[in-house]
Amino acid sequence: MPMTFPSHQGFVAPLWRCWPGRFDVAALCVGAALPDLVDGIIGLWRGHFGQGIGHSLVGVAVLGLPVGMLARHLVCRAVRRLTPLEGGGFPSYAWNSGVATLAAAAGPWRKVVMSLVVGALAHLLFDLVSHGHFPWLIPWVPKVAIYPDWWYDEWLRLPLPWKPEGRKLGPHATIWLLLSLWGAWLFLSPVWQAWRAGRRPGQ
Repeated sequence: MPMTFPSHQGFVAPLWRCWPGRFDVAALCVGAALPDLVDGIIGLWRGHFGQGIGHSLVGVAVLGLPVGMLARHLVCRAVRRLTPLEGGGFPSYAWNSGVATLAAAAGPWRKVVMSLVVGALAHLLFDLVSHGHFPWLIPWVPKVAIYPDWWYDEWLRLPLPWKPEGRKLGPHATIWLLLSLWGAWLFLSPVWQAWRAGRRPGQ
């Protein structure tokens, strides 16, 4: 799956940039991370991480929405307490733009719920492309592989200090990397252009 942040947010960024009045930006961003957030919380309890019920349709509806509403509330509350970073470089500009955009997020609860759902469904869709398993019908249907055998080939293993068995590299890992880079570019490219043009953060 693409990186939880900023790649998944990058995939939904065109929605709020093209139709800013239709989406709650904070809820859309939280929703784009929601399946990983739910399964991450469950993973702390079960002792290992990975796609589970948080990446299913029922998981999004039953677990994701309450978690998403709470997470959006906490995010909006936190960013309103942050002070802008000083400096004229791109990192401080990007940070201040993100804080200003999230701090301005407001909308009726229907818009918040719709934005959470759209963000979460976008996450499920891009994970399906990059990971190759279909977990949408958990708990009734177990997670199943949906691509040809070659998709899961192992070219080599990259040793990692925090993962003794290493990271398997193959076709789907390559797609994961490309989608992660694409999503990050979608997220940051307009901010980079605004910084180069001298616009104020959040504009």
